[in-house]
Amino acid sequence: MTGDECIFCKIVKGEIPSTIIFQDDICMAFMDIFPISEGHCLLIPKEHFTNLLDADEAVLQHLITKLSLLDRKVSAAYNDVGILNAVANGEYAGQEVPHLHFHVIPRRPNDDFGFRYPEGYRDSMAPREELERVAGLIRNATEA
Repeated sequence: MTGDECIFCKIVKGEIPSTIIFQDDICMAFMDIFPISEGHCLLIPKEHFTNLLDADEAVLQHLITKLSLLDRKVSAAYNDVGILNAVANGEYAGQEVPHLHFHVIPRRPNDDFGFRYPEGYRDSMAPREELERVAGLIRNATEA
């Protein structure tokens, strides 16, 4: 997908309306139009990157600083909430819009959001040998 077809690039260009929280030359934060909970917002780079895997390192550093700021603002706006930050890298991870974006989702007691670990996932620890094998695969992988 090119920047001309991307919904978030159109938001950056002002072609699609958005409710902006803040922006600078590198990024913008705005309200999610399909909020999971009140206060759900997004942080995106203005430059088109598909996801974290192809993003410029300097842009990522800036985004993390601004993500922290956005988290603090959401936390200050709502008392007694947890905040979930989520980024999906690719279709299999659940990425629906192929433009890098961070979700900032306020979490409250008894909310209906379903980000939960599977039942029984902590019933048994992975064998150390298996963890070492997988760590070796990752450690020795060359970046794409």
